[in-house]
Amino acid sequence: MNDNQKCKRNFRNSKVWSAWKRLIIANQKGLDFITHAKLRKYSALHHLDLNPEHYTDISNEDNFCYLNNECHKLVHYLYTYYKKDEQVLDRLKEVLDRMKCINENITN
Repeated sequence: MNDNQKCKRNFRNSKVWSAWKRLIIANQKGLDFITHAKLRKYSALHHLDLNPEHYTDISNEDNFCYLNNECHKLVHYLYTYYKKDEQVLDRLKEVLDRMKCINENITN
């Protein structure tokens, strides 16, 4: 484990971080920022600022959002493409819209 990883681990185990997480959860009313589904046990407080030097900077609540684990993985995955081509979100929306249209008469 490198020094950066140790710093992150130590910070995530701090009382300051725990209190910060509770504040963000309360402000999001316990809901995933994207889906508005109830936050699950293994949800993640997502840092929007990916600079490792800023990892412990909790001075701006707007730099964070709580996501369920699946959304968190998806955001990081899609971001690698989005930063190269912002149209990736338009194409994703098109796929989702088409799925909704095709499946709107199917009941779960």
